[in-house]
Amino acid sequence: MANITHKWKKVLAVSCSHAKYCDKEAWNAVMTFKSRFSPDTILHLGDFIDLSALMGNGIGSGSDGDEVTPDIDTGLMHLRELMAGCKNPYVLCGNHEDRAWKLTHSKNSVTSYCAHKIISAIEDTTKKLKARLIPYSGIEQIVDIADIGFTHGTCYGESAARDMAEQYCNGTRRKIVMGHTHRVAIQNARTYHGGTCYNIGTLTSRGALEYAKNRRSTFSWCQAWCWGEYCESLNQSSLQITQRGRGEAWRMPI
Repeated sequence: MANITHKWKKVLAVSCSHAKYCDKEAWNAVMTFKSRFSPDTILHLGDFIDLSALMGNGIGSGSDGDEVTPDIDTGLMHLRELMAGCKNPYVLCGNHEDRAWKLTHSKNSVTSYCAHKIISAIEDTTKKLKARLIPYSGIEQIVDIADIGFTHGTCYGESAARDMAEQYCNGTRRKIVMGHTHRVAIQNARTYHGGTCYNIGTLTSRGALEYAKNRRSTFSWCQAWCWGEYCESLNQSSLQITQRGRGEAWRMPI
């Protein structure tokens, strides 16, 4: 019988860095971990820019911090830093990037022009990085690697991770990794096939986003990222979440 060697690869995933609202300590921790871990595959699961300036169909959030240029420039800088040197990079768009795609059809010509320019900047950056750009298609958005599905996420609320596990895990896809809610959670599906969702938090700090500062659910935000190993020939993986609570120091797993 032939001796079959199964190759395991390393993966790193982050979500919801929100450009100029990203916590610098959290981002530096991710970059330090990336350097030590040397992942084969890196994914940003979306909301790498914030686009609060395009909320309300281009009206903005009402915050004085809605400048477009530093938002876009910082978000794209983060993508370049995160994906540098990676042979298998993925950039998923989240619901925040999707604001630009929606507003390309705006009746306001200035808003439409701005949206087109933002999309061009995202596409040019990901092309130079040789990263696969995955549009935000809501519940249809999925990147499958071994037995893991990666997506920005669409569910919200206390049971978001459980609901995502039940929606997407099907026996072949045994894990789903999401961001979106800014929370950290690991929950199992209540289904015959089972499955687990890893909700991997945010890289912003609580209160950084003006439009979320009065929501009680913002207390549940947690800085984190996901990492692990996967084997495509075995359709198997092992995932971990590294996180820190408010006021805590980062403790690196390696």
